[in-house]
Amino acid sequence: MKKSKVVVGILALTLVVVLVAGCSSSEKTAANPPAAGHDMKNMPANGGEQAAGHDTHSMQMPKDDPMPMMKEMDQQTKDLMKQVKSGQTMEAQKTAGQIVGLTDKVMPHMMDNGLKDRLKQSAMDIKDTVNSGKMDPGAMESKVSTMQEIMKEATAHLQTMSHK
Repeated sequence: MKKSKVVVGILALTLVVVLVAGCSSSEKTAANPPAAGHDMKNMPANGGEQAAGHDTHSMQMPKDDPMPMMKEMDQQTKDLMKQVKSGQTMEAQKTAGQIVGLTDKVMPHMMDNGLKDRLKQSAMDIKDTVNSGKMDPGAMESKVSTMQEIMKEATAHLQTMSHK
């Protein structure tokens, strides 16, 4: 009787150890924490959902083509100026938000951090100016012109890179 209790106890203990070891290893892979030394700025804003299934050591460039996004951003900046000049504040605010959104979509395709920062800052300046409620068409035209120059640089930068 004592031997059977000892055997059952050992089997139960072994089963518990196997379950605990199995559960702890699956938690580590499910969490997928970034490896030490990785810059959190380069992680996707959606909590890593885009990186799911990819090794965090080899962050790959997004597969979609950024050139149509750049063309759309250029069109949005032109539309924004028309809206500002005609006093369509609500539409201009919506368009400025779309420009910032497009900027966020294009940035993962770019490798030049300085250019990324300038593009993002220019888009945010435009959005902040439109949202301030005191839109001076001359000042806005200057900001949009700056944005378009940065977009030309970004387009040239993106064209030199290969997107598969």
